Amino acid sequence: MQKLDLEFTCISRSILYASNDLSSGKELNYWNFAVSFHCSLSHSNLIAKLKYIERSCGRHRPGSLSHEVPIDLDLVFLLAESSLDSEVEYCMDYSFILKTSYFIGPLANLHPSWIHPDAEIDLSMTLKNTKELSPRLEKISDVS
Repeated sequence: MQKLDLEFTCISRSILYASNDLSSGKELNYWNFAVSFHCSLSHSNLIAKLKYIERSCGRHRPGSLSHEVPIDLDLVFLLAESSLDSEVEYCMDYSFILKTSYFIGPLANLHPSWIHPDAEIDLSMTLKNTKELSPRLEKISDVS
């Protein structure tokens, strides 16, 4: 969060969740949260900035997350302006968000009323309608 504070403005964060991943054959534990912020960077420059932050926090191995990583920053959506009602410039595939608890849980906590361009209901209702989250999410004590 300190690195994001140095790079962006109007930062807000969801509550903190814990999840695990058993896909690699060993249990890996992750902390998950969503962050929103304002910036004037283009999509490609924002991706480059997020990768720079990952490297500065100790992430050096590319590829899948089937190993322990200190940080993984994913761009889920990019809006043209600061309002959640503004035009969407980039958005992660909705089906991927739906099947991935570490996206839908924190996103619904941070922006419950946001509606993905490919959806008909907001994130709060999407989360409520999700039968089973995988991996399982557990709310943990909020830390600043």
